[in-house]
Amino acid sequence: DIFARGLRTCPEVLLCSLIRLQINSGQAAASTGRALKSELMGELVTRFFKPSGHPINAPALKRLWQISQNTLAGACSEAWRGVSKKAGVGERLAVANHVVGILRLIPEPTKVLAMNDFEFCIAVAFCAADKEIHKLHTWVLQRISSAGAPFLIALIQYIAVFYKTAAPRAENVLVSFENVATCLKVMPTCSAEVLNQPGILVPNTLNDKTTLGDSIKALTDAVVNEFPQIINFYDVETQSPNDEIEEIANSYFQKIYTSEQSIAEVIDMLKRFKTSGSARENDIFACMITNLFDEYRFFSKYPEKELRITGILFGQLIQHQLVSSITLGIALRYVLEALRKSPGPGLASGGGSNGKMFRFGMFALEQFKTRLHEWPQYCSHIVQIPHLKEHYAELVGEIAADKKVEEQQQQHQQQQQQRAISGDQANGHVAPSINNALSNPPVMALPPPALPTGMHDNSGVLPSAPLPQQVFVPKAITPRVAVFGPGLGRAVNGATASDEEHTAPPDTLMDRITLLINNLSPSNCEAKAAELQATLPQHYFQWLGHYLVLKRISTQPNFHNLYLHFIDYLGEWGKGLVEAILASVYLNIGKLLRSSKITTSTSERSLLKNLGSWLGSITLARNRPILQVQLDCKELLFQGYETGMLIAVTPFVAKILEGAKTSPVFRPPNPWVMGLLSVFRALYNIEDLKMNIKFEVEVLCKNLGVKLEEIEIRDDALSRRIPPNKNKNPDFNLKASAQAAAAAAAAASTPTPTPPLETNKQPHSRPGSAGPIDVGNVSVGGVGGGLPSMGPEVSGVDGTAIPNLAAYVVVPPSLSAFGLKRIVPIALDRAIREIIQPVIERSVTIACITTKELVTKDYAMEGSEAKMRKAAQLMVANLAGSLALVTCREPLRTSLSTHMRQLLTAEQQQGGGAAEAQQIELCVQTSVTDNLELGCMLIEKAATEKAVRDIEETLAPAYNVRKQHLQDTGQLYHDMSIFNNNSRYPSALPELLRPKPAGGLQAHQLLVYDAFARRSSAASLAAFQAQNTANNAAAVAAAQQRAAVAVPPPSLNRAASGASSVVSVDNNSNSNHNNTAAPTAAETLNALLTVTAKLDQTITATLQQLPTRQHSNVTLGVLPSDHAVHKLLLGIRRAVASMDVVSQQQNVLGFCQSVFKRLYESSLVVNNNNNDNEENGNSTATSSINIIPLRLEALVAVLEVVYVHISSLKTNLNTWITFAPTETASQRLVHRTVLLLLLRSKLISPGAVDAYIGSKFGGESSMEVEFAGFVLKTAVVERIASVSDFPNVVRNMQALSNSSSMQHVNVARLLEDLNISNNVDSNSGSGNISVANNTAAAVAAAKLQKQMQQQPPPLVSQLNNNLTSATYKAMQSTKVIASNDPPSSRQQVTFLLENWLRVYAEGVTSPKTLQYLQLLQQHGIGKNEEQTERFFRYSVELVTEAVLKSNKGGVNAVPGAGASNNALSYHVVDVYAKLVVLLIHHMNGGGSAEQVANQRVHLLNKILGITVRTLMTNYEKVKSSGNIHWDQRPWFRLLLNLVQDLGAPSVQMDPIRASVLSVFGSAFHVVQPCVVPGFAFAWLELVSHRMFLSNLMLLKDRKGWALAHQLFIDMFLFLEPHLRAAEMTDAIKHLYNGTMRVLLVLVHDFPSFLADYHLSFCNVIPENCIQLRNLILSASPRGMVMPDPFTPNLKIDHLPEISSSPVVLSNVTGPILALRPELDGYLKTRQPVNFLQSLLPRLCKDGTNDVDTPRVNSLVLYVGIQAIARLQHGFQHLQIAQTPEMEVLQKLMEFDDRGRYISLNAIANQLRYPSSHSHYFSCVMLFLFSEAKDDGVKEQVTRVLLERLISHRPHPWALIITFVELLKNQRYQFWSHSFTRCATEIEKVFESVARSCMSPPSSQRVMAAGGEEIS
Repeated sequence: DIFARGLRTCPEVLLCSLIRLQINSGQAAASTGRALKSELMGELVTRFFKPSGHPINAPALKRLWQISQNTLAGACSEAWRGVSKKAGVGERLAVANHVVGILRLIPEPTKVLAMNDFEFCIAVAFCAADKEIHKLHTWVLQRISSAGAPFLIALIQYIAVFYKTAAPRAENVLVSFENVATCLKVMPTCSAEVLNQPGILVPNTLNDKTTLGDSIKALTDAVVNEFPQIINFYDVETQSPNDEIEEIANSYFQKIYTSEQSIAEVIDMLKRFKTSGSARENDIFACMITNLFDEYRFFSKYPEKELRITGILFGQLIQHQLVSSITLGIALRYVLEALRKSPGPGLASGGGSNGKMFRFGMFALEQFKTRLHEWPQYCSHIVQIPHLKEHYAELVGEIAADKKVEEQQQQHQQQQQQRAISGDQANGHVAPSINNALSNPPVMALPPPALPTGMHDNSGVLPSAPLPQQVFVPKAITPRVAVFGPGLGRAVNGATASDEEHTAPPDTLMDRITLLINNLSPSNCEAKAAELQATLPQHYFQWLGHYLVLKRISTQPNFHNLYLHFIDYLGEWGKGLVEAILASVYLNIGKLLRSSKITTSTSERSLLKNLGSWLGSITLARNRPILQVQLDCKELLFQGYETGMLIAVTPFVAKILEGAKTSPVFRPPNPWVMGLLSVFRALYNIEDLKMNIKFEVEVLCKNLGVKLEEIEIRDDALSRRIPPNKNKNPDFNLKASAQAAAAAAAAASTPTPTPPLETNKQPHSRPGSAGPIDVGNVSVGGVGGGLPSMGPEVSGVDGTAIPNLAAYVVVPPSLSAFGLKRIVPIALDRAIREIIQPVIERSVTIACITTKELVTKDYAMEGSEAKMRKAAQLMVANLAGSLALVTCREPLRTSLSTHMRQLLTAEQQQGGGAAEAQQIELCVQTSVTDNLELGCMLIEKAATEKAVRDIEETLAPAYNVRKQHLQDTGQLYHDMSIFNNNSRYPSALPELLRPKPAGGLQAHQLLVYDAFARRSSAASLAAFQAQNTANNAAAVAAAQQRAAVAVPPPSLNRAASGASSVVSVDNNSNSNHNNTAAPTAAETLNALLTVTAKLDQTITATLQQLPTRQHSNVTLGVLPSDHAVHKLLLGIRRAVASMDVVSQQQNVLGFCQSVFKRLYESSLVVNNNNNDNEENGNSTATSSINIIPLRLEALVAVLEVVYVHISSLKTNLNTWITFAPTETASQRLVHRTVLLLLLRSKLISPGAVDAYIGSKFGGESSMEVEFAGFVLKTAVVERIASVSDFPNVVRNMQALSNSSSMQHVNVARLLEDLNISNNVDSNSGSGNISVANNTAAAVAAAKLQKQMQQQPPPLVSQLNNNLTSATYKAMQSTKVIASNDPPSSRQQVTFLLENWLRVYAEGVTSPKTLQYLQLLQQHGIGKNEEQTERFFRYSVELVTEAVLKSNKGGVNAVPGAGASNNALSYHVVDVYAKLVVLLIHHMNGGGSAEQVANQRVHLLNKILGITVRTLMTNYEKVKSSGNIHWDQRPWFRLLLNLVQDLGAPSVQMDPIRASVLSVFGSAFHVVQPCVVPGFAFAWLELVSHRMFLSNLMLLKDRKGWALAHQLFIDMFLFLEPHLRAAEMTDAIKHLYNGTMRVLLVLVHDFPSFLADYHLSFCNVIPENCIQLRNLILSASPRGMVMPDPFTPNLKIDHLPEISSSPVVLSNVTGPILALRPELDGYLKTRQPVNFLQSLLPRLCKDGTNDVDTPRVNSLVLYVGIQAIARLQHGFQHLQIAQTPEMEVLQKLMEFDDRGRYISLNAIANQLRYPSSHSHYFSCVMLFLFSEAKDDGVKEQVTRVLLERLISHRPHPWALIITFVELLKNQRYQFWSHSFTRCATEIEKVFESVARSCMSPPSSQRVMAAGGEEIS
């Protein structure tokens, strides 16, 4: 029990104690209790070192590191080894990331990465490199240097196992492209000794494991073939530049082709750029190389001059070694391909246009032919080119001669090596003596330039590298040995006797000095210096200097300036201390330089670097020299170069010299400093020097203001020194790839007989038994790497580049005796690889150009990038696939026939048989006919995929423009540039076909592109792959990743359309040989997985069509029955019904488990605030977390389908729910939603949920209480289960409700709502729940359900539905909470506040302020929930009471009774507010910056929650006491201070600005005027404050608009009943005027806000508030300039704005959800026919005859939107009167007078700024006037328009337009109606309005945004 309690409460203490006990105990004691210790350690390791355990405990791990570093490292390794071998990559990644999180916390993570568990170290190092914690390149070199071949073998094996799961670093994977590329680049640079070690077999390669160099080569080939794009991560030469770099690179090419710059100058410039330390110049170099390579496919179109320049430049790049590695291989391959092209018919005369590629190859070859001897096999390919031998015999002969000489040299070298070996063996030894070595110089092998992996030619043969050349060492060489130390000065070579024990002061004095140094700060340096002089005798200077150097200076570089200032204040008295510090610095520098770990330990190098910085600051910076006799810095650099210590010496000396930058004596051009810089420059130019050493030199030059290239360098600076041995030298990065290439060439030079084709031992199986075809390895130009090398003979079926191809070829049984099962795959593979590149290049190029031109033209007026992308992808895929299919068929037939004949002939010859030619020809023709379609499908699929990628890149700028324009302006983008050029189109198109900006493309126009979505043969191939995937989830996932096609397999299509079974693939080419087989269980299971993926895609597409805020409203029930989601679910149901699920139960359950995991993915939660609160409390931020129910319901529906056939699924689900993630608020929200969905579907039992929640329900955390309460209440209210089904949950809640917990109030209220007794039945041993009676419980549940349905969604959970009683409930809650306070709580808080007043009086910057904050933390404030709540509750009560007592009238004084008697002193509340701000600013509970930010938001949320609850309690107490006067001023002052201080810019608050504003807004919503009417004036002042409202409105992406909208709705709801009254009180008048002023500010500064939310504002504004409504309706989007409505002959239908629809952010459909289905049906089909008859009663409030204004407003706007859509989408020919929408609007005119008045007001509300809405509703209003039979309708139309115009300005623009049209147009006969002359006053009003409308002022006026007029 003791240890179990320790595990629960303090596991970190238990862990550290066990480790210390094990270390400090003897052997006998250590063995005591071994079993218990092992069990405890196993549990603790799981908690701290596994990702499924507790969160990382930083203090515990740091302490554990101090106790035992080996234990922590071993625990991390054990966590990795504990992962099952069968575990997926995701689980391994989670463990590795968790270990990386641990490494962040410990001071020396390199010790963990230096363990001998290589696989663990590699995995963690990869993840750490992805998070930029360390440099993988440096780490790999260090590990290979220290561990040698075993580590290299482990690294090769690790990459070989996991490289197929690689992805870009940004996707958070176990093995990233960047890390793999780094390792592949570093591994070949190992020493020859390591690379020549015996190799290992690399899976999926033809590696013969001769040496480790061969294994690395094979691994590189496999990786490049699998992921050709890894080349982009391999070398800087192929990185993609940005736009600026692209422009610069293009400008250089322009200078080349215009002869402004010669090729020689360009080559010199590129050399400089490549080796430059400038990243910009490196990028320019990489961009120029990449662009030149990309242009290769267009060389054939170059003019002759440009072609010649390009060829020469291409060859010069190779000649001067500007391209290397993979890039060199690609360049050589391009030249070889060009030389193989036909020279054309006019070769003798220079060639014609057909020979351009050949001439390019000749130009390039001439430039680097002197290097051809380095690649003998490459020479062999060149000399074998027929037309080259025919026309350029001299060149071919020269190349052949060089090749022959090279081969002779290689043979001679081999003979010498063999003689040397044989001679050594004969003498009995191998290594010669030193004397023999001097008398007989040895032969040293120098590696040739390495040939990269990317070098492949069309024949598939990799050019081999030559054997090493011979370099003879001169005889008379006396070897010198480099030694570090002599001549470096006394600091390094001084006697160690100086390291004597210094006389230390007494302990009390020592403690005092230590405390003095600890408290040292810039503000108290002078005082502390004086204190030191008065305290410390000078004979202790040696001890103090040694202490400062060891404990402070060497470890705290950030405080060096502070210590220097401190020493300065000591003056003359402290000179002895300075000398003591210098002596100690030199002493410790010597120790570190002599240390054996200085080159391997980063911590020691860091200490040395810090001492160098201090030494420079205290000497050079103060014009004091560093004597050579003390430390010779130049010699130190030289000896560091010789002995491999530059890695430590360079940063040390550089930091010393940095001190000279402020010295007038030592700064450059001081000769001593310039001499050292000259040495640095010489070292910088050393080849293979590590980049971090060069970086130190660059930083030094930058700090000294010296340009590196301007430093004078002496050529003999390093020539006289001993050259370092670069092998295993930490200063250098060796590039040993040439040695590996030489070894590979030596192995390749040994002829290997080609074995005959062997008999396939495995029987041929049907296609369904094989794995998927993967054409990802097929290289297409620059798309991927080269194909695997394969000569003319193949050793087996495994020689195909396309895996599993043998399982898909068709071989007639009658011809199986000829070995076709082995030959056909090889022949088909070779034929495809032979023709695929030109076919795909041509097809894709044509398709992309055509698609780009057509789509750019057709979609110029379409603002949606999604529609444009879809059309482009469909079209380019169709065109490219069709072109490739047509182009490849005949060449593939010919090539396949040729390879079949060759292989069949060779097979017969090797087998000794002699088949007749007719039989061979029969086999060839039959096999080609049967398998031609398969080959065509493979090529078509490759072409389709490449075309989609290319068009995505081509049209990316067009996509980005549309997306950015929508984000910036909120409007769709229209490309008007197509009308500006002089091209024939689109101006020549007919009007009907010409692009128009109104609403984008129409539905009938989109059909043209939708027709491209055909069923291609490539898709059939994908179905082929999907059906034949192995029966396991991993294989299925891999197949889905490889088969990236846009349409599902046929099995899914038929399942979704209602097919009774899953149909296998119907292959037309082999229909004569294979019968259609019924689907297997594996195939159907694969189909289920693919359908589920398709279901997820369909849901995503459905949600993307809706605004994000509406995603939470979309459910399965809302979707129509014919929706694609329902069809897919039907397909799943039928697919499951067709399979034998009993025999496949385990596999189906595995499928279900994957679906269950998908329920909890984080993408299901939309968190707008990115604020996931972890603690309990009155959180207001969680309101921004929304669930997307459609995806959850669809996945649960899939589980329901399976449950029908497998009843055991319920048992498994009952278990799976216990492992669901619940760490964060969003995860808990998802989990409770999933539980309720599963309960509704009967997939889990209530008992299992009760047991699960009961087991987790063990504390008083609000998270647990809220979770359990929500599940219980929802289950009971929705009749999913009864209360008796949850005995454990209810019993725990009953116990909690009777406790003193802070949550017992909420729990008691929940139990009361459910009519459950708060007591547990003591007579029952099982604790049965006491329920009053079932009937009462049902009534209570029904009542609670009705309340939940009627209650609108609140912004915060604390807001009760009944606003008027909210203060009473807050008071009751506060009383219950306060009842548990200790007796002296108030006195303790009073004491703390009094202390704070005294501390504040001394100044906020006083040290006592931080001490006081620490005191509060010691009292638990900010950590303990109860203490925090109690402190702030009493604090608010005390400070407000103190303010009220400060006036002369006391607490009960009447506000406003007189200024003299009513003045308040706000000092106490101001000081308290400052305390709150400081607490929030200094809140730091540890963790990352994001975690600290969340802690601050949570504390602010807690404080504001307590404050507003206390405010409501105080208000209710005053109100209940009979006092009608409640003083709001103290509360206003408190909240105002918090708004101002926390809203001001600051480092702490700026990152969480949005969250802070959200918390304040939520608090204001809680105390809205409807809840606390006495706070209304203060509330309006706070909400409209510039630090709140302005910041809220200016949040990025308008994130604060929804909250501001809610707050203004709160204000209007409060004003609404008062504004309806006949007379308003003075207070309401003032409040109304204040509201109007705030709205005027919004109209001026944020008019779009009012315009977008106009509907919801009009819903809560009374009809009699005409000016207020006009003010809102006059707002228009910022920047919109409206024409003068009085302009004669103004045609508003010709305005460009009339075609665009306005943004409406209000919920249009919310009030009419009940009648929307019938309304939609009537608008589409005019069904049901009785809809109009039943419409009017349904627009009244429930149970009354009063018209519901929000319903009418929403109905009018919704109908208008539908009518506008109808008129814009192809129904322009319809008249407005012929639409069903107009019938609905005319029906509203049948209301009584009030209902008709409300309806006409709803129409007039849409007469706003120029838009399609204003135009339509203006026409509607005029139509109703003209068509009305009753003059009463016309009179009401006139009234609605007139009363809005006769009120004060502003007036909506469209309202004026409509009224002017009504008056002017004779069609309406306005003046003929009697109501215009019914009274004299009316006539005068009409005449006045008519004069103002008919005769506008002479000055031109333009209505600007916001309704203002600009003259």
